[in-house]
Order: sequence, then structure tokens, then C-alpha cells
Amino acid sequence: MIYGTIEEVSILSVDLLWRPIGRTVRFVLAVSSRGPIVLMCTDLNQEPMVALELYCMRTRIETTFDMLKNLMGTFHYRFWSKMMPRHSRKPESNKLLKQPSSEAALKKVKLCWDACERFVMMSAIALGLLQILSIKFKESIWGHFDVYLRTQSRKLPSERTVKYVISRFLVRDLCRSASSAITQEIKGVFFGKNTGLECKIRSG
Repeated sequence: MIYGTIEEVSILSVDLLWRPIGRTVRFVLAVSSRGPIVLMCTDLNQEPMVALELYCMRTRIETTFDMLKNLMGTFHYRFWSKMMPRHSRKPESNKLLKQPSSEAALKKVKLCWDACERFVMMSAIALGLLQILSIKFKESIWGHFDVYLRTQSRKLPSERTVKYVISRFLVRDLCRSASSAITQEIKGVFFGKNTGLECKIRSG
């Protein structure tokens, strides 16, 4: 499977000593319809064909990271703790990683890392939900999408399209919900001082 299509490839695997790291590396050389491919793998038990297929799947990983970063805002929020040791951005200064000063500090740092991981995982789950909505309710999504498109490139709406439609529904439901201290606070943040006017325009 080469970039989503099945084709015949010429493939050769050889284990050679790689001097820069001073250890043996498995080289996988392949020729496909896209040209020659040379891969290096430190796992000497890795099947050459599996290594080639994994390499060709990297575009899915890169696309997912792009969606998490630019659509979901996954990496816009930073979790930090005063207990975490500071490190220089210069490579020379990062040769020795600093450890937390105490056991209590180590627990605080661990909680901070756990928060980071949970935040990223929740963003990944949210992205997956957008993809499920795109597959299950594509006609409904396109029916409520009121932004001009010069050409519709595909039948399935993109994650960005689904997010736009869902966000409009959420704003509408927020404006129609019963007034409370929490909803007033949220409306004040999103719509500013003219809350009632903005809600009427957006929900209409």
C-alpha cells in the first residue's frame, strides 16, 4: 500500500553500520511509481514492507497534527508550573536535563504533564467527533452550511466545515437558554456589552 494505492514495488533490506551513531541500522531501499525511497530504521527486527507502508502513512499523521494545531487549537494552551525547572532554548545548554528539586515538586510537575496529555487527548477526541459527524450527517451539515463556496470539492464536509456548523448551533442554543449568572458571563465574554443585540443577530 503506497500512499493509498496498492502497487508492485522493488524492495531491498540491508543492515549496515552507521558511523554517526556508532550502531547497526536497517536500510530499506524501495522503488515505487513515485520514485526511489531510502529509509533508515534502528529496529533491526522491523519488516521492510511494514516500514515502507508506515512511512507512506506519515501524511495522515502530519494532516492530523495540522488539524489539531490550526483547527482545534490543541497546542495554543500552555500548562506550566513554577516547580518545573527552566531550560535554555540553545542546544548546548540542554545537554544535562534538570530534575525537580524535591519529591513534592516532582508530583507537581507530573500533574502538569498529565494536564497537558489530557488536554491533547480531549482535542483529539473532539477532532474525531467532527469526523464522525461528517460521515454520519453529511447532508445535514451541508444543508446548514451558509458560507459561499466557489466549488464543492467533495461530498464529505471537512472538519472545518463541521466545526463551523456546530459552533453556530452552540451559539444559537446559548442565546436561547435560560438566563443565569454563568450564561451571562459566557455571553459577556463572547458578545461583549451588547449581549442581547448580538445574540438576536447570531441566532437569527
